[in-house]
Amino acid sequence: MSRKPYKLVHLRIRIVVFNQVVCTLCGNMAEQLTRSYIKVDLPVWTLKHQTFPEAMKHYAETKPDGESVVFVSTDGTRECVTWFQLYQRSQIMAKSLIKMGIQRHEVVTINVRCCPEWLYATFGAMMAGAIPVSISFTYTDGSDLIALMKKMETCSLLILDPGADSINWNILRKLLDEYKADGRAKSHQMPYLKYVLGVRFDGHSDATFVKDISDLLAEDHLEVELPVIKPDDLYGLFQTSGSTGVPKLVSNAHKSALKMAGALDISEVLNPRYILFNDRPFNWGGGYPFSILTGQTRVTFSEFCDPPNDRLSYMINVIVKEKCSMVIALPPLINELIKRQEHLPDDWPVEGILTVGQPLTKHLAACIGKACKFLLCVYGGSELGCATVAKITDPDDFVEFGCGKPLNIPEMEIKIVDENAEVVPVNRRGEIYIRSEAMFTGYFNDPEKTKAVLSEDGWYKTDDIGRMTEDGEFFVEGRKSNMIISGGFNIAPEILENVMKTFPGVDSVIIVPVPDDVYYQVLCACIVKKGDCEISEEDIRKNCHEYHADKPGLFTVLPKYYMFLESFPETRSGKTHRNELERIALQRFR
Repeated sequence: MSRKPYKLVHLRIRIVVFNQVVCTLCGNMAEQLTRSYIKVDLPVWTLKHQTFPEAMKHYAETKPDGESVVFVSTDGTRECVTWFQLYQRSQIMAKSLIKMGIQRHEVVTINVRCCPEWLYATFGAMMAGAIPVSISFTYTDGSDLIALMKKMETCSLLILDPGADSINWNILRKLLDEYKADGRAKSHQMPYLKYVLGVRFDGHSDATFVKDISDLLAEDHLEVELPVIKPDDLYGLFQTSGSTGVPKLVSNAHKSALKMAGALDISEVLNPRYILFNDRPFNWGGGYPFSILTGQTRVTFSEFCDPPNDRLSYMINVIVKEKCSMVIALPPLINELIKRQEHLPDDWPVEGILTVGQPLTKHLAACIGKACKFLLCVYGGSELGCATVAKITDPDDFVEFGCGKPLNIPEMEIKIVDENAEVVPVNRRGEIYIRSEAMFTGYFNDPEKTKAVLSEDGWYKTDDIGRMTEDGEFFVEGRKSNMIISGGFNIAPEILENVMKTFPGVDSVIIVPVPDDVYYQVLCACIVKKGDCEISEEDIRKNCHEYHADKPGLFTVLPKYYMFLESFPETRSGKTHRNELERIALQRFR
C-alpha cells in the first residue's frame, strides 16, 4: 500500500527519522533490550484505501485491463479476471443480492472451489453490506454445517458448488425441507437460511432445480443503491480450523486487513512488482486473495478440472509459464521444491518464497539457492493477522524457529509473559501476547471465547510459546495448549478424538504430536481397543478417511502414526497423562 505522497524535501527528512527509529526498534544501537516487550514506534503511514471496495475501485480505474486473478487448468485453459471485471461483476452481484432480499450485516456462507464466481460471490456480498464467510463441510451427516449455521444465526444465504462427486449437494439437500427454483429454501435444522444459490451445476442431474449464481451476474439492477462500506464494518469471517470439527469464527474489519496489507506492502512481502503464485484455496486464511488490496496479479489453479497426475511438475510449469516471482508455500511444498531444486528449469523466475503457519525448521531453509533467492517467514494467524517477518537470504545464518522482527504496523505491541501475565526478561520462554489495530475484533457470536483470549486492555493471548532476543527478534517454538501444529494447520486433538471414539472397536483415543522436519508435527493416534475386538490400523485409517468429506485432503489432517496400548498412563489425579503418551510415541516413531 503506498504512503501519502510528500514533497521531496519532506521525504528526505522522513527517511532519516524512519531509519533512526528502525535502529532503536531492532536493537542496533548501544542500548540493548532487557525485557521481552516491544512496540512499533515508527512514523505513521497513511492508508491509501480504507476498505476492500475502495481498493478494488482504485485498481479498476488505474489499470482496468490488468490481470487481477489468473486461473489455470490442467486442460490447458487460462481464465483471467481483470481489475475492471472484478469490480464491475462484484457490483452487479451485490445489487442482485440486495434485490433478492439479503440484508446489511446478514451472513452469506460460501462453499465454492477456487473459480471467478468465488470472487464475485465474496466481494459482491461484501459490497452489499453482508458478511461473507467461506466454509467447508467436513462431516457427511452435515452436523458441522448445522452447528456453524446455529453459531452464525443470521446466515440467510448459502452459495455452493456440487462438490467432488456431488458430495456438497448430497449433504445439503438432506437438510433442506423445501427448495425452489428461484433460490428460496427452508430448513427446520437451519431456521435462518432463506436462500440457496448454486455455482457450476451445469450437467448436474439437479441443475434445473438449483438457481445458478450466473443468473444474478446477468442481471443489472440500476435502481439499487449500494450501501457505504465503512472501515469498521466486517469484511468477513474466518474459520480457525480447517479439518477437525466446528471452528470458532474470527471476525475481521476492513481497517485491520488494510493496515496489515499496508505493512506487508511496505516490507515488500506483498509488493505489487511480484507476480504471486498461491495455489491454496480461497477459503483458508493463507489462500485468501489479499492481493486485491495491494494490486498484485495472483496466479492460482482452477479447482473445476481434473487434478494433475504430478501436481508438483504441473505447478513448476505454471510458475515458469506465468513468470511468477513470488510463491506462497506451506512447508510440504517447500520440502518438495528442495528435493527437485537441482532439476528446476534454467528460466525459473521465483525470487522469493513466503511461508506461514508453523515454526520454520532449518531443514526448510535449504530452499534458498536455486528454488529462491530469499525465504520470507511470516508469523501470524487468523486472529492476529501478520505480526513479524524474517527475510532469510543465507540458510547457514538461519536459526531454527526464527520468525523475525515486527512488521511496520503502527502502535503494534508484542510481549512474552509468564504464567502471571508478567513480562519476562529477554531470551526467556513464555506465551506471546500481541496488541494491534490489525487484529481481529473477536469471535463472531461467541463472547465467552472472545473474553478467554482477549484481556480487558486488548492483549490477544496467542497460546504460542516463544522468546524474544535483546535485538527484538522473535522465535516461536510451540503451543501452550494441546493444540498441534501440522503442515501449517492448527489441530485441536480433542475434536478428532471424539470422532474416532465412535469407530467400531475403539474404546479410547488420545492424539499426540510427533516432531517432523517438514510438517513440524504429525499426529499419532494412541488407541485402546474394546475388549477382544480385532480392529487393525488399516481399519481405523479407512474409517478416518471415510468420515471426512474433504476428499482432496486440502484441509483434513489425519494421524500418520497409530499406536495400540492396553491402557493409558495416568497422572496422580487420575487424568490421562498426555505428556507421557507423547514421550512413548516419540520414542517409538522417531
